Amino acid sequence: MTAVMVVPAVWAVAAEWAVAAVGCAALAFVMWRCSARRWWGMLLVASVPALVAMGVAIRVPESPEGDDRATGIARIVPVPGTWAVTDGGSIVPLGRPLVPDPDQSIPDRFENRVIAVGSPDSASNCHGWVFAGGLYWIPTESVDTIIRDNGYEAVEDPAVGDLVVYRDERSRPLHTGTVKAIGDDGFLLVESKWGQCGIFLHTPVDQAFGDRVEYWHADREGHSLRVSQRAAASSMPARAPSKGHADR
Repeated sequence: MTAVMVVPAVWAVAAEWAVAAVGCAALAFVMWRCSARRWWGMLLVASVPALVAMGVAIRVPESPEGDDRATGIARIVPVPGTWAVTDGGSIVPLGRPLVPDPDQSIPDRFENRVIAVGSPDSASNCHGWVFAGGLYWIPTESVDTIIRDNGYEAVEDPAVGDLVVYRDERSRPLHTGTVKAIGDDGFLLVESKWGQCGIFLHTPVDQAFGDRVEYWHADREGHSLRVSQRAAASSMPARAPSKGHADR
């Protein structure tokens, strides 16, 4: 799963270029104020913050695994007039990646330990694959709300179809999937979407999302949320007008 940060697309780009513009303006001011003899020295000093500002403007989010897009950080933009609703009526934002970049690459240590069952795509992250039918991205911050509102209960002995949640040291749900198969002697297979890299079958430990794994069961049909759409809506409502339900 790729961690996500929801930002308005226009403001995200504008803010980054604004930082660069400030740096360039500072450089231009120094050039105007300085005499010809001092110009080169002042130019060298003023260039440092300007270059730093421009570096911020064109930064590329880095992944904890280096170039592994399965566990990196991706910014997403909301889908206008579209949101999901939990069974308890809470609103869950739905989005798209700011920079779609499907990539099949996964850490080398997993090449012979996981089975690819779905092609790379940018349609959803892991949470969107579980809770939105693979059609949207869902922020990490919404996962615990879904678990609470949809009646999930933690279980020690999961069944096929149960929810799988991987958390970091601060208990944030980094990754989600579902139990695909259970065999003898505790054997278990998880099916999950690794960011934009594709869908994989793997054991609970053969993944890049941490050692803390939880299993959750809910007495409902599937994990999908109800998706609501409103034409020309400028923002999502604070709360759903009525109780949500799972898609049939």
